[in-house]
Formats: sequence, C-alpha cells, structure tokens
Amino acid sequence: MNRTQKMAWWMMVWMGAGMITAGIAVLILYFKVGFPKAWSGLGFLGLCGFGGLAPLVFKKDPGPVQFDERDRDIQLKSARAGFAISYLVFGLLAMGIWTYCRRQGMSAVSIEVLPMIWGLAAITCFFCQALMTLLLYGKDNTSKEGGDA
Repeated sequence: MNRTQKMAWWMMVWMGAGMITAGIAVLILYFKVGFPKAWSGLGFLGLCGFGGLAPLVFKKDPGPVQFDERDRDIQLKSARAGFAISYLVFGLLAMGIWTYCRRQGMSAVSIEVLPMIWGLAAITCFFCQALMTLLLYGKDNTSKEGGDA
C-alpha cells in the first residue's frame, strides 16, 4: 500500500467517524431537547478535520520513485469524481431548499443554512475523492493479479 492509499484510508476513517458521530449526536439531542438545539450535534463533524493531517502522519515512501504516471492519473480521476459529486450534492441541496421554501410560502432562506450547505459539499468532495482513490487503486491491482508476467 503506497502513501496515497494510506492517506485515503486515513481520510475515510476520520470522515466516516465524524459523520456517524454527528448523526448520532443530532439524533440523541433531538429526542432530548428537540430542534433547533439538536443541530449543535453537528459540531462532531469537526472530527473530519483530522483527515487533513494525513500528509503529516504518512511520510514519503522510501525509494527513488514515489509517484508515477499511474498514480497521477488515479489522483486526477478521483479529484474529478469528488468535485463532480460535490457539485451534484450542492445543486440538489440548493434545489431542495428552494422547493421546501416555496411550498412553505417562505420568501427568504436563513443565512444559517448557507454554511451547512457549503460544509456538506466540502465533506462530500473529500470523502468521494478518497473513496475513488481506493476504488481505482483496487481496480488496478485486481486487473494485474490475473495474468501478465
């Protein structure tokens, strides 16, 4: 497993832990105090920030070649996938909020919603990029195991 894969796993673990913990916290707070106070459970999404420490945790691989063309292509494809999914999530959230506000007869959206939309799009981008990195490395390894010597 190379450094890029280790960093992707690190990101997946911390982002998964942050999202699961935040979801559980919001659910528990909802039953105890109700909304809008339950949204304070989203503070556990801060755990996702530990994923950004991956370059400090995993030092560069020893050896003359640490990153080749295949690695660069995988990183490019995974970054594109992360941005595409993030854009899709942002658009769906914006249209969903717009539809909700129209049905409720609201003419304005609270500014408190905007950071949550941006945050969810950012988390989606990094999570999907890490996931695609792992999937693309896995796909390359399974195709090489079967045959050519």
